[in-house]
Amino acid sequence: MKKRMKFFAKISMCLTVFVFLFFTAGPLDAAGKKAVDEEKSSSMQMMERVETIVYGETGKGGLIERLNSVEKELFGRSLPGSISERHIAILNFLEVGTADQPSMLFKLGVAEWIVRQNIQPRRSALSRMESLESELDGEMQYGKPVAMRVERILATLVADPVTFQEIILPTATVVKVKFLEELGPAQSKKGDSVGLALTDDLFVDKNLVAPRGSLIDTIVRDVKQPRMFGVPGQVFLEFRALMPLGPQRPPVAVGDAAKKAAEAAKKSGGRGEGALIGAGAATIGGMVIFGPIGAVSGLFVRGDAIKIPEGSIMFVETSGDVRVGGWPVPESLRIDPGATIRESIVPRTTTTTTTTTTTTTLGSGGDGVSGRETIELPAEQKIN
Repeated sequence: MKKRMKFFAKISMCLTVFVFLFFTAGPLDAAGKKAVDEEKSSSMQMMERVETIVYGETGKGGLIERLNSVEKELFGRSLPGSISERHIAILNFLEVGTADQPSMLFKLGVAEWIVRQNIQPRRSALSRMESLESELDGEMQYGKPVAMRVERILATLVADPVTFQEIILPTATVVKVKFLEELGPAQSKKGDSVGLALTDDLFVDKNLVAPRGSLIDTIVRDVKQPRMFGVPGQVFLEFRALMPLGPQRPPVAVGDAAKKAAEAAKKSGGRGEGALIGAGAATIGGMVIFGPIGAVSGLFVRGDAIKIPEGSIMFVETSGDVRVGGWPVPESLRIDPGATIRESIVPRTTTTTTTTTTTTTLGSGGDGVSGRETIELPAEQKIN
């Protein structure tokens, strides 16, 4: 009898342990599943980010298949490591760079600036590179890794490797920007991205920080439609940051320096690139635009003729001193870089002029050596 009681006691204890493990394993499994799901979600987000940069759109199919495909496109082979490590390595290559090497997007921007004196950051990296290849060589280098193709373009344009210099972009540095599309309550929604691009190159101590065409990260913070009894519509914009060649994102706002620049431009009648806005209370077709001063970074638009035309101009300024990476422009390119590259593509006979001339030797394979009038480097942005 005692043996039987001991047996049942052991069985009861085992059942108790089993029940305990069963009910405690549930939450542990759920937590583990949540962690796995979060890792998958993070990997998918990084994969989509990589594909958007390279191709301009996200791909289809399994994660591993897509990762292998983009690695082969960029490097000609797959990278070692876990999925997360491979994603991070690709994003660092594309956007961040290393202590010695700028990112691929930095290098693409430099190449575009040399050839066209502006950049096209809204296009995919692949299309930007192919456009440069077509313009320089007349054909695309299909089948070769993108990393190799970008280096080949740069070797055609400049003799030395493209590097970067860390410099301070001072606070209240004013930049002029233009709207890349029409804006207004009728077509804008909360959360929409707003196209704003620099109209001039931004230099600091002869270092190119942000070429013409660089974007200002801007979103529509809120939209209110016109209402009855003449209540006008409203659009609130939030300016987040300047997007220069390097990975840094200096914050921007509409402050005193930007407003002074807008007022000065308004008095001088500088409206060549579109309707000037942003000066205290400028009016365009019935709209009044106010730029708030201080910590709040945004633009308030209201009126009955609710539209800011594409090409309209305004000013923003940097908020705080920020360390950024700039490209030290070689002495040979401190002239009109577009003219230099055009001469390398269509060789010209060396001529003698009565003006000051300069001789430029392009990178490996470059044959554009000719006499031409010296042109000063574009003026640096004035700091008010």
